[in-house]
Amino acid sequence: MKLGFGSQAGLLRRLTEEAEQQGQVMLPMLEPHPLGLAVTLLGTALGLVTVRVEGVPFARELGWLSLLMVMAGMLMVFMLQRSGVGWCIGLSDARIEPVGQAGAPAVLKGAGWKLLCVAGSKRRSLALEFRHEDGGRPLRVFQTRANAGRSEHQLTSQLADVLARRLGVERSGLSL
Repeated sequence: MKLGFGSQAGLLRRLTEEAEQQGQVMLPMLEPHPLGLAVTLLGTALGLVTVRVEGVPFARELGWLSLLMVMAGMLMVFMLQRSGVGWCIGLSDARIEPVGQAGAPAVLKGAGWKLLCVAGSKRRSLALEFRHEDGGRPLRVFQTRANAGRSEHQLTSQLADVLARRLGVERSGLSL
């Protein structure tokens, strides 16, 4: 669990540096920790039970507690990120493996692989995807946070350049 409020520029700089200097790089999945959702849902359930069931002892206090739980859960969704989940890219052996998530490993040996920097599925985000010319489903290995700024987009583009060069694959898509 990591704090993750605001810009991811520092993370992107570190990832680019690791990709330039090390034999492998772990591209994290930037998503909220599920604990925030759990606390929010528990607070909502407590509030509903407190309001709907007659004769609940300490109903007023439980109502305030449920409100605080919902607010704390919402704050957690914005500030806490999952850690240890993403894709590990072996730059020396051109191998991509999922870490802490479902997915199949891929080996980028041979011609036909591309690294694309494309629009992400979140508003104003960029994503890095590996695709093979034979088709198949793209392998999305990284996506910036929603509403990422221009500097984060530029750093993501630089990361794509370094990864493509180190892996010996073609780089296409957005270049900033």
